[in-house]
Amino acid sequence: MYEVGDLVQVNNDCAVTYFRGRIALVTKAAGHDVTDHSQGLYYSLQFSDGEEHIFPSIELSLLSKAERKNNENR
Repeated sequence: MYEVGDLVQVNNDCAVTYFRGRIALVTKAAGHDVTDHSQGLYYSLQFSDGEEHIFPSIELSLLSKAERKNNENR
């Protein structure tokens, strides 16, 4: 669903109040929770303070897709 470099916002219904509404970059896909597939995929996010945290996709909203550059002609 999300790709590395996408800009996302943590939803206002996030379980941890501190993260509600915060904006971050997706740094990697962390996979599924094998015990609970209702959360969807998990993603590692990097926030503006440099901290990285993992969130389920249902707690995120896409703000901007990462631009991909074609390096084949370099």
